[in-house]
Amino acid sequence: MTVAIPRIPAASVEYLKVPISAYPAGVALDDLPVELAVVPDGQTPTGGDWETGLWIDDNAAVLIGTGGLVLTPGTYDVWVRITATPETPLLPAGSIHII
Repeated sequence: MTVAIPRIPAASVEYLKVPISAYPAGVALDDLPVELAVVPDGQTPTGGDWETGLWIDDNAAVLIGTGGLVLTPGTYDVWVRITATPETPLLPAGSIHII
């Protein structure tokens, strides 16, 4: 089975949303700090790649486009980092293609 990579026009301004499931169920995600990194395909994020995110329902989100994280055409890997002391998981969240 092939998974389609979302295609987003470079001129678009929208929230990039990543669905997150809490474990254990019932944990209030919106109480936890969240960051997202959008890096060129095949790269792992470093310190300066992380953008402060926000919660939209059960989605970690970051604004992309003018006024947010501006991306040039290409394929990017999306990562989520949640601070849930004592844990800080780095979650690979898939890829996007900016056209």
